[in-house]
Amino acid sequence: MTDTERNMERYWLWLCSCPGLYRPQIAGLIGFFHDPKQLYDAQTRELIRWKKLADDETTKWVNSLINYKDTVSAVEAEEKLASRKLHFVSRQHPRFPQKLLNLPDGPYGLFFRGQLPDPEKPSVAVIGARRCSNYGQQMAVVLGKALAAEGYQIISGMAAGIDGVAQSACLSAGGLSYAVMGNGADVCYPQENEGLYDRLEQGGGILSEFPPMTPPLRPHFPLRNRLISGLSDAVIVVEARAQSGSLITADLALDQGKDVYAVPGRFNDLLSYGCNRLIEQGAGIVLSSESLLENLASSLNLKRIPPREEDVVRSITEHMEDDEKKVYSALNFDAKSLDEIASDAGLTLLQSMRAILNLQLKNLAAEVSKNQYIRKIA
Repeated sequence: MTDTERNMERYWLWLCSCPGLYRPQIAGLIGFFHDPKQLYDAQTRELIRWKKLADDETTKWVNSLINYKDTVSAVEAEEKLASRKLHFVSRQHPRFPQKLLNLPDGPYGLFFRGQLPDPEKPSVAVIGARRCSNYGQQMAVVLGKALAAEGYQIISGMAAGIDGVAQSACLSAGGLSYAVMGNGADVCYPQENEGLYDRLEQGGGILSEFPPMTPPLRPHFPLRNRLISGLSDAVIVVEARAQSGSLITADLALDQGKDVYAVPGRFNDLLSYGCNRLIEQGAGIVLSSESLLENLASSLNLKRIPPREEDVVRSITEHMEDDEKKVYSALNFDAKSLDEIASDAGLTLLQSMRAILNLQLKNLAAEVSKNQYIRKIA
């Protein structure tokens, strides 16, 4: 960047840090003042003149802007950014994600902690219900790990449920993941994902178009969804109710020309209604992680060397005893009682109980309720 461009960057930071300004307001200001420096240098009377041209709704945020301009300098905006341990790039910066430049309603700047997505690597959004089922949780783990192993970056919202589970699984598999927030990038929300938030800073990044210290306000989340889909080459929905933010993201992805995939579920399961409806409407169906990877590679023109099925099975079961293998084969992602497991595995209750305990220690099985067990993918 030239010295002039670097100097302009600080004024973009100043403008994008103004509380209460959203993309439409920034667009209107840039259309009137041409660039953030001219706005920064403008006299108050010029802002008042702009205010007179605006409607009643606009008047509210113009008053906030006038107050902000009188009290916060560009240097102070930079100091606040540094104190919150954040970075900033405007849409004119060479590092600003190209995929967001292609959006008609892309942000004018991004605040981030950690790194920005690597433009040379494919990215996939994995999203779904906050209050997910055991089945949905396990599917998020399977897909998160499979995508990471294949070299995909996972984009999501760090929300409770599917989002956070998929991102955590990706990081555990050595992959890169990026969270797009509906609040400031320096604010961890939800609080229960604080551990994931810290891991994302080291194994990817946390991004937001909202200024530092912005709280998680409800209207922000539909806005951030367009960035989740915008940063992704494809979107995968794991579980979703009939009315959900995940379906909003899927619709945005389709509008942006991205492929959408959905994990199918039982027809009478409310958490699967949204996914089944997407499939009915033409979304790609996720029958297995392998078929998904094949479809992604084909649609994105990527070359891949698929693992042999026997190698996949061997990698999971190579350290198991015979009884553990039988019990693991009897388990699935719907909970089973110990009696059912013993019957399906052809073992006694005692043998099955010992095997279950060993699988739990290896993180390959879990007791989801009293005497009810499911399979896990470590």
